[in-house]
Amino acid sequence: MASIAELAEEIKTDKIKNEDLIVCLEARNLRVVAMAMFKLIERNYCNISIVDRLSELGELLTDNKFIGPWQFGHVAIATLSLLENEDAKIKFNELFERLSDNDKYLVDNFIKLESYKI
Repeated sequence: MASIAELAEEIKTDKIKNEDLIVCLEARNLRVVAMAMFKLIERNYCNISIVDRLSELGELLTDNKFIGPWQFGHVAIATLSLLENEDAKIKFNELFERLSDNDKYLVDNFIKLESYKI
């Protein structure tokens, strides 16, 4: 089993296996988790484990500043929207409906600005 640092390097060099991206979503290092989310979007890779984990991460809407105005949860919820997977779309709609207007705006903005491509 590769260390999180090794997996992060594999994400950067695009040598990571899709299955290992799931491991990265469980990392304590939020930078690695974010890198994994962006790679999932890039590859459009999704399964029910990923949907469940992104849903959990979607709860991080306060005190989890990520980039710019976005909290980590905004990014996780946006990731669900950007994956072409029916389970992900259902979970996105469920989570999005419960958001405040401000949080909805931030998620929409993250998606429209394609901030995951930076």
